[in-house]
Amino acid sequence: MTHPTRLRNPAFHFVIGCALCVALAGLTGTNAYAQAEHKFATAMFHFNVQYVAGGMEGFLPFGFEHLFTEWELNEKEVEDMIIVESFEPVLDLYLEHPGWGVDLEMQAYMIEVMAERHPGVLDKLKTLADRGQASVVSFHYSDQLFIGYGRPAWEHSVQEAQRVFEEHGVPLSTTVFCQEGQAGMGMASAMADYNYQTMVWPKNLWIYQHGDWDAAPYYAFGDLDLVAGAKGVDYNDGENIVKLTWTFLNDGELLATCDLDPYFPPLFKRNEGCLQEYEDKLQTLEDGGWDIATVEEYVEAVKDLDIQPAELPPLFDGTWQPGSTKGVLMWLGRGGLWRKDERDNHVRTSVAIAYRELMAAQTIAEVAQLDNDDELREAWRLIALGMVTDATGINPYKGEIGYGVSRAAEVGWRSREIIRRGKEALGITGTARIDTLSGTVEQIEAPAESTLETQAPIDRVIATGGREYEEKWYAHSDDPEIYRLDIGVAAGQPRFMFVSFPGSGEVTFTPALADDQPVTYTKADFAFEDTDWPMPLANGMISLADGWFAVKDQAYTHIAAIIYNDKDNVVFYDETTNPDSVFTWRFYLVHAEVEEAVAFANGLNVYPTLYR
Repeated sequence: MTHPTRLRNPAFHFVIGCALCVALAGLTGTNAYAQAEHKFATAMFHFNVQYVAGGMEGFLPFGFEHLFTEWELNEKEVEDMIIVESFEPVLDLYLEHPGWGVDLEMQAYMIEVMAERHPGVLDKLKTLADRGQASVVSFHYSDQLFIGYGRPAWEHSVQEAQRVFEEHGVPLSTTVFCQEGQAGMGMASAMADYNYQTMVWPKNLWIYQHGDWDAAPYYAFGDLDLVAGAKGVDYNDGENIVKLTWTFLNDGELLATCDLDPYFPPLFKRNEGCLQEYEDKLQTLEDGGWDIATVEEYVEAVKDLDIQPAELPPLFDGTWQPGSTKGVLMWLGRGGLWRKDERDNHVRTSVAIAYRELMAAQTIAEVAQLDNDDELREAWRLIALGMVTDATGINPYKGEIGYGVSRAAEVGWRSREIIRRGKEALGITGTARIDTLSGTVEQIEAPAESTLETQAPIDRVIATGGREYEEKWYAHSDDPEIYRLDIGVAAGQPRFMFVSFPGSGEVTFTPALADDQPVTYTKADFAFEDTDWPMPLANGMISLADGWFAVKDQAYTHIAAIIYNDKDNVVFYDETTNPDSVFTWRFYLVHAEVEEAVAFANGLNVYPTLYR
């Protein structure tokens, strides 16, 4: 795709360059084109209007609020501050330079905020996008932890995102970059289904798994394209020289405010000095022959040179700064600065429960032909907000935790009301069996939960640091062989606990957004920087030793599973458990073929069957 309204166009430069090279070659008898350099400078500004989800009220220690009123901002005030102090200045910079391209990533919810309260800023964004200068990137409605949940949750989110962009007349980019740099190999097929074309994979997520490397111009990502984000390219195949440098790939809020984030409202202000420094940097590059381009333009230009995509190594799901966050563990079990308030498992299981109820509500509404499409759409919008990453990481304070839990509770309440009306419309007076995979509803006798206690079928280690707990095993199914493990934990200290199961040198799981497409990776093919790697397990399943699979029941246990390069254990770990209440961790141990294990995991966590 070319942009005729741009003052500069890499495809145009390429055609003119080729014509000149042919002419020169005819005059000199040499291949002058082989000496030409194609130099590109790209930038990905990741903006997050939910940076402080729910606002700053209650952020400061109790008793100090009256001394620091600048911090007591509500949700809308924080959103407004982000747009005015950090987002609009970046738009202004690029509006002053119509020849410069840029990628601006944000959740679709940010478009709605601008439309409601900052229409002038939205007009600036549309101006940049309409003339092909800004590539407006969005892969989700809310900045949610989508790699931690089944694909339907993301599908409703991306559908809402695409609707929002269309409603407000903002061209949606075919490039993908995500909140916290979330990335996974399963995204390729999902992107293709929703007309995305190019994935920007964070270099640190790659380096953590395989070590540093010399990046190719681009890679094959299924049938799509992938660029290593923030990784420079210096490519020469004897015919083509391609250079790529990244001038920015970070939280977009940091550029205009000199690396200060919205958690410091009195200091989070537009800084002309830092903006000028970045502007000078780009001007120097342009003066040196670099094309200040979007990612899309860069990939198109490389393809026009007939450069073929390189192959990707196997890559696990993760986030963009795994060295500091321990990958996804920061959002699924690891404590931050305010860890006394953190409740990772509480937040993530609350959302998982709400997700199941909403899946059931949608199913029974369709069967009962309820006229409630808007009601369901609003529930899916709310659960996308509740899935926001900031409710469990990086350093969530109690307001952000409440942001996630409260929205999950609201979705659960709304869903159960829809289920009640659906049963009434269908004439069901007893228990309804709602199968969200087949889309069927029937009245049955309420099934009894298995109470047949049995012995543990597999080795395991449970550690709570001395906190009292009770371990119980139940026979769940004979064919395939399935057991349920409940670990009931008493109130008290400490706040960490883990369960370890025997693993092997291979790991079988389903990547995020590819719930029914299991893959098997050999750990010897990886070189994790710290010997371990936390996995989100969107459908809850991971392979163990001797044909066993562990499946976490996300309504009880939704924390990361950690694998290791130097040992075979698979460890589920949480250091944010609630010390003031009892709780239960629940796992299923499945001894079966991988297809059966996947089907069981999806039937539990992705397309559940509920009895209501």
